[in-house]
Amino acid sequence: MERILLKIRRRRLKKSLQQKPELKFHNSNPIIRNAVLKRLAASNRARIVSVTLDKEIAEEEGKINREDVYVLAASELVREIAKIAGSRDRLTLVFDVRPCNRDFGVHFDREMQAQATDEYRIAGRIPPEVRVRRLDSLNSRGLQVADFVAGAIQRKHEIGDGSYHAAITPIIATERLIRLRGK
Repeated sequence: MERILLKIRRRRLKKSLQQKPELKFHNSNPIIRNAVLKRLAASNRARIVSVTLDKEIAEEEGKINREDVYVLAASELVREIAKIAGSRDRLTLVFDVRPCNRDFGVHFDREMQAQATDEYRIAGRIPPEVRVRRLDSLNSRGLQVADFVAGAIQRKHEIGDGSYHAAITPIIATERLIRLRGK
């Protein structure tokens, strides 16, 4: 995934855009969006696992805690990843850094490790060593590519535009929609 953005920067971006520190789906033009997504889909090693939360009902009722929702979404995502990850010695889960206090970060990391380990055990497999890393997307091309995937999936669900989603459909291993209800 690191190479995808390097090639896009070299071949597709004007000099003024090459200096941008981070490529994001929301502020890229359709040519760049399609180029990133098509290169990802052409990769023989990439598989996408997607968990989308529909928070509309819970938000309308004003009964939603952002940290709880983030942990729920990440937990479901990690479970789905563990289902398809196969046997391995190590599993590294990389998340975008979020503004949170240290205690929440420690809790989050432990919860993600536990979710992955539990899913391996449920499947009757030996759990790998699970590492959780949180990186700033500014310094991670892999997270920038993931942002393009998230943007494509978000457009499909929120505005009904499946054109970008169609480019990555062949490599989507799992795609789930979870509807949240207020407490």
